[in-house]
Amino acid sequence: MERIREELAVIQKLMPRPMIELADDNTFAGSRDVNPLFDALQDAKARWFTEADWRIGERPEILSRLASSGCQQVLMGIESLVFRYPGMGEKQAELNRIMKAVDAIQDAGVAVNGCFIIGADGETAQSLESLTEFLLNCSLAEIQVTLQTPFPGTSLYRQLQSEGRLLTERGWSAYTLFDVTYQPDCMSVEDLEAGFRNVLCRVFSASASQRRNRIRRQIRGVARSNFRTN
Repeated sequence: MERIREELAVIQKLMPRPMIELADDNTFAGSRDVNPLFDALQDAKARWFTEADWRIGERPEILSRLASSGCQQVLMGIESLVFRYPGMGEKQAELNRIMKAVDAIQDAGVAVNGCFIIGADGETAQSLESLTEFLLNCSLAEIQVTLQTPFPGTSLYRQLQSEGRLLTERGWSAYTLFDVTYQPDCMSVEDLEAGFRNVLCRVFSASASQRRNRIRRQIRGVARSNFRTN
């Protein structure tokens, strides 16, 4: 914590009220006491955002201080409605439970940026339509939508390579999160590309973006109210 406070002090000299990212894939993993970190960020008058898994929405000791410590947004991997990716954060949990946690975080005055991945095994035109309808009607303040990308060195890359599904003619420059680099199992490459573009056009349309803007304004109002109360 001493080193963190030293770094925050240096940042403050560059910018009186900085906006910083805590570059950790899961900032609140484990059972460490979060209050010293919240104290340091609050004392520095920092605005900040970070990545965390949905379970912080079930941890009152985090929710009670998240907004007042300066947190503006939490980026959270919800990822796919057709394939539950393995990994941290109990990603096999029911979507309703995850979204209830999202609502708890936003009710505490912090926006959630839900991240979704298109193109997992099992993806179809119907599942893309279901995802689109979900994103157009859910309570998330922000969303991020990218394509599944088998980066070299990952188990996904090795799996698709062993199955002969990597598009070898698409080199490293195509590994952008927005280009298809493998053969989907239930769709053609062209259909996945077209489906991905359709999802983006609809969920980032003017009306959908305005809806999320209204959600963000409501969350900021909650955060200001919490500041006055505290």
